[in-house]
Amino acid sequence: MKLIAISQVNEASRNIGKILIDKYKFKKAEGSGKLPIYKKDKLVLVKCAEDVLHLGYLAEYLRPELLVIASTHKSEAGINTLTCHSPGNWSSADLGGEKKTLAVAPALYLKEALLELKKQKLSYEVSLEVTHHGPTPNIPVIFVEVGSSKKQWQDMKACEAAADTIYNILTKKIEKPKNIPVVVGFGGTHYAPGFTRKTLNNELIPGHICPKYQADKLDEEIILQAFERTIPKPDFAAIEWKGLVKAQRDKIIEILDKNKIKWKKV
Repeated sequence: MKLIAISQVNEASRNIGKILIDKYKFKKAEGSGKLPIYKKDKLVLVKCAEDVLHLGYLAEYLRPELLVIASTHKSEAGINTLTCHSPGNWSSADLGGEKKTLAVAPALYLKEALLELKKQKLSYEVSLEVTHHGPTPNIPVIFVEVGSSKKQWQDMKACEAAADTIYNILTKKIEKPKNIPVVVGFGGTHYAPGFTRKTLNNELIPGHICPKYQADKLDEEIILQAFERTIPKPDFAAIEWKGLVKAQRDKIIEILDKNKIKWKKV
């Protein structure tokens, strides 16, 4: 079962959920218990009272094969932005989830979400984000977000773009392209412009991405976890060479070589 999570305390999430239910004719399920649950064919949508950062309990409560969380994206710049990413904490757990724990990153769904957001052709920037914040359950999770301020969260066209993206990626058959590698990414800034560009150009399919600002906190355990929790199995580590300083590159490469993990400059 593929699950869409809507947070009732998150403005963009509420709007995205309403559009999904109304536009795609989700029907409220009978006897759904403490959570309002809606169904459409093999999809399930659940309305949650908790913030999006604290929805990890859905992994055990409903046991989905894939969880998509609709959310706001926040930035002081207030730029029109549509983003997607998988959650996880490279070090501390300041925003939900467990410290040094990553959720499973479904790379093929992340790629499709990015492509679908781009197809919407709104006057919004479209990008991946690096892996950050909670929740961190051991199941595949992606966030689809509208940002970066209240103005955009109330933009129903942007929320509809996110809703359409979520519905489309969950109702299409997604298979791994033969000639595009799945990777774990290292380096670059928060919005992963290099990895976003290479994904849109069908050069790479990133799962987890660790940015430069987290690279000093990496150790062997969390790097190996990034490979274990990216699906399908990554072909290699993609190192954004100019997006890291030499000491960071050297440390990452030493760990990769020790564990016989292939890597490439990108």
